[in-house]
Amino acid sequence: MDLYDASYDIQCPSCKTTKYRNPHLKLMVNVCGHALCESCVKLYFIKESGQCPECEIVLKRSKFRFQVFEDPMVEKEIDIRRRVMKVYNKQEDDFERPDDWNNYIEEIENIVLDLVNDVNRSEIEKKLESYEKLHKDEIRRNLSKRSREEEELERLMEEERLVGEERAKKIQEELEKQRLSKERTKTTLLQDLLASEGDASLIVKSHADKLKEEQQILEEEMAAKSRLPAKATEFSSGIKIGFGRGKNANQKIIQKGTLYSYKAPDLPTVLQSPSWGNLDSDGFLGHVRKSSPQAMAGGYTEHYACLRALQEFMWGHILTPR
Repeated sequence: MDLYDASYDIQCPSCKTTKYRNPHLKLMVNVCGHALCESCVKLYFIKESGQCPECEIVLKRSKFRFQVFEDPMVEKEIDIRRRVMKVYNKQEDDFERPDDWNNYIEEIENIVLDLVNDVNRSEIEKKLESYEKLHKDEIRRNLSKRSREEEELERLMEEERLVGEERAKKIQEELEKQRLSKERTKTTLLQDLLASEGDASLIVKSHADKLKEEQQILEEEMAAKSRLPAKATEFSSGIKIGFGRGKNANQKIIQKGTLYSYKAPDLPTVLQSPSWGNLDSDGFLGHVRKSSPQAMAGGYTEHYACLRALQEFMWGHILTPR
């Protein structure tokens, strides 16, 4: 049996230590995307900042984090995308036309692509800096808007969590009631069997019937609770129920024109399927796959499949006479 683990191939680019020799090896990445093991980070970044051994970019030790993805370039793209999206933080609702939103997204992707591949990095950094200065108020406003939306989402999630906990608590209480009821029934049955001199089978049957009756009552109560609808406070559109109830709420609606009256449609009572000879002329075979030469050699044509499908359709749509 091959017990080789592919994770043993993980290697620190600097000290060349592998996970095979050091099972506790953990790689860390920074904004440049070049990985280093935890020991090399402590060695190269004794002070708060230092240069990356590969690209010589000045990095901060506090910005290092453990590598999650196998490819360090993915980690680099995530960092860059997170930083760019903090500056370019508009939403689709902020644009009047879809084309403007698409151009905005395309600009973000081009910036991320250039920074990931280190293409015109200095120019892109200057572009980000100038954009942030020009749209400082708008960026701050969008951040506060997003934070409010996140707070509302967290509030809804907290409410759902509390409702789930309350539901689980009630279920646990019902289960505990059932367990205690079964224990009491068992104790009562044993006491009756010990105290009575009658037929034991009749006593057991009496207790079984009583237990069945109690179980049925309990099931009916739980079913009634589950059928009880929650009191709605708003419509699906978000408008509160009762909105607009004022002194004019009970006024009659003025009808314009004649009232609508229902008129039953004149439908045929029997639907007739086309004949074998009319399938091709009436166009029914236009969307049916042609038979292969092997099938036709056995006497099969596409007429069989088409006619059978039409007949099954007619059988399901036969209208009863009024």
